[in-house]
Amino acid sequence: MKKFYIYTLGCKVNSYEIAAIKDDLINDGYMLVDEQEADYIIINTCCVTNTAASKSRQKIHSFHQKNPKAAIIVMGCYVQGFEEEVKDIDGVKLLVGTKNRNKIKEYLQKIEDDKISLVEDAKEFNEYENLSITSSFENTRAYLKIQDGCNNFCSYCIIPYVRGTIKSRNKDDILNEAKYLLALGYKEIVLTGIHTGSYGKDLNNYTFSMLVKELLDLKGLYRLRISSIEESEIDDDLIDMLINNEKLAKHLHIPLQAGSDHVLKLMNRKYDLSTYINNVKKIQSKILDVAITTDVIVGFPYESDDDFNMTLDTCKQMNFSKIHVFPFSSRKGTLASKMPQINGTIKKERAKMLLDLSDKLGLQYNNSYINKEVEVLIEEIQDKYAIGHTSNYIKVFVENSKDLSRNDIVKVQINKAYPNYVIAKIKEKKNETK
Repeated sequence: MKKFYIYTLGCKVNSYEIAAIKDDLINDGYMLVDEQEADYIIINTCCVTNTAASKSRQKIHSFHQKNPKAAIIVMGCYVQGFEEEVKDIDGVKLLVGTKNRNKIKEYLQKIEDDKISLVEDAKEFNEYENLSITSSFENTRAYLKIQDGCNNFCSYCIIPYVRGTIKSRNKDDILNEAKYLLALGYKEIVLTGIHTGSYGKDLNNYTFSMLVKELLDLKGLYRLRISSIEESEIDDDLIDMLINNEKLAKHLHIPLQAGSDHVLKLMNRKYDLSTYINNVKKIQSKILDVAITTDVIVGFPYESDDDFNMTLDTCKQMNFSKIHVFPFSSRKGTLASKMPQINGTIKKERAKMLLDLSDKLGLQYNNSYINKEVEVLIEEIQDKYAIGHTSNYIKVFVENSKDLSRNDIVKVQINKAYPNYVIAKIKEKKNETK
């Protein structure tokens, strides 16, 4: 029996894809083992930043050192965009980009002495590659991939070049997989994709909101969460569901990237600042207790002190509950890589200022829940606490949790708040699905 080990870097989409490949191999008779016992080591890579690409290379080298006899299969975004940097690394036997991952088991049978590269041109990736989950995830939440690719071509982003344009998954496949995940006992499903909110734009008369509605109607679902969405993709139908359907998580991750029109234009983002602010303020005014988190890139080419200060002011004005901060990372092949680059020290200083603001806003948001009762889906059990998240993605440490287990639903009262989590006491153990 052939033995394999898998490892993934990067986003939720990568986690979903590697889980699907694991299932496919196990169903075909392969055995999952640790890296030192494996005949094949499969690595799903990331290249969204230079750091991610560097980690991908390091992992390949590390696995070869631990198990020099194993054939290393490298797949994913880093391979797709930077094949030349990967193909000659010791131990690498097979390269697969962001297509044909569903044929891995066929390719393994063809590996002999020569290396095989099956990286195709991402411009030709026009159809959704249907990978699917047939077992379970290690974590309490289940990821459900609904689309791939991106049409935005932001000037800093390599992803459209390594994933191709948007491709929506067949809605019946999505619904069937959701039913399967619920049958396994998952209570929360997270919709994920490369550009999740673009789902349906390549379909006839079927939208992202329509898909969300059908998923919310499934029996056994406790919570549906949207991983990330652009402000322009939040239509009135979705807002109505956020208001009226308690199954839909009251948390939206809406990337801002910059609080300056000057920088947004350089980034080739598809909105101006006033549009973003007005749309998000509309959501906040209509949806009680909604948490808005965001992404911001600091140190983008040509970003002046004034531009950055505008970003700080915008983030304060928006009252985000958390800001994910990314110092600009130049990616070869993008328009931004050809622009004058900002000093790394300046990037670090700006990142720290924004992270400090994120902590301040997070504490402010969490403090607003002191003495309030909320429901928590338990995801982890530690010695003194059970840990989970609320609908609006507040991380909760539950005291006196000896009788709790993963996947329990509990009503708690929050009594202490910190920037990134809260402490709470149990009021009632529920566990019924809404």
